[in-house]
Amino acid sequence: MGEKSIVVRASNRSPSVRTTIPEKIVQEMEIAVGDVLDWETTMQGGRKVVRVKKLE
Repeated sequence: MGEKSIVVRASNRSPSVRTTIPEKIVQEMEIAVGDVLDWETTMQGGRKVVRVKKLE
């Protein structure tokens, strides 16, 4: 398995959740404050997969 993080509720009034991006991933993807991430879900081999891309 790779890096792990814990999902928490964003606020009591919202169905949204949030997590912290592990430091290793931040370094590998060169993510900085203010960057925009694109989240995409697909099915691969009967499993749901999420791909995250940093937009330039």
